[in-house]
Amino acid sequence: MALMFEIGEVLGDPDAFTPRWNIAPTQLAPVVRTSADGRRTLARLRWGLVPPWAKDTKDAARCINARAETAPVKPSFRDAVKKRRCLVPATGWYEWRRDGARKQAFTFEPAEDAFFAFGGLWSIWRPRAEDGTFGEPVETFTVLTVDANAAAAAVHDRMPLVLPREAWARWLDPDFTDVDALGGVVRSCPDEWIRLRPLSDKVNNVRHEGPDLLLDLPEAGTG
Repeated sequence: MALMFEIGEVLGDPDAFTPRWNIAPTQLAPVVRTSADGRRTLARLRWGLVPPWAKDTKDAARCINARAETAPVKPSFRDAVKKRRCLVPATGWYEWRRDGARKQAFTFEPAEDAFFAFGGLWSIWRPRAEDGTFGEPVETFTVLTVDANAAAAAVHDRMPLVLPREAWARWLDPDFTDVDALGGVVRSCPDEWIRLRPLSDKVNNVRHEGPDLLLDLPEAGTG
């Protein structure tokens, strides 16, 4: 991952960047950003954006995704769209399709590269005590979503914004604030970039973790 994303610095404990297969909202996940000196950094941020003006973090789980079409005007996301964009490396994502009373899980994986680069936004929130002092900052992020392409639409009508490699530099540039100019890459990725397959319902439970999740197939007659 460090080589693919041209990481110049890893922030925090490098040993903490262990592979995960079932990351849940409000948990830590790797995020790529550009530092003040222009280097790409890798850090672990909490999934679920909390804007700086929020009183607390209780709504974080509802801000794990942001619609790319409306994020530039939403109070929770509009400042981050201009100044705090990031890439979220991922080896795939899960989605569920309702089949009668049950939900069938699917995994969406890169067809060629080792990682997707999801377009994301990040923010810094500081808890404030009654005496007006601030506590330790909490860095959070959200993943932008767009209309699903034809391949993903078989399961769900939305999908993460998957950015092409040639768009990464501009997306990560904090000095580039022309949101309208970013619109050319805010769209669903080509169908051939992804492959999907059904999985068992073990992925429905965040307590299940490990590479075996991707090998566990649904029972015969489902999926």
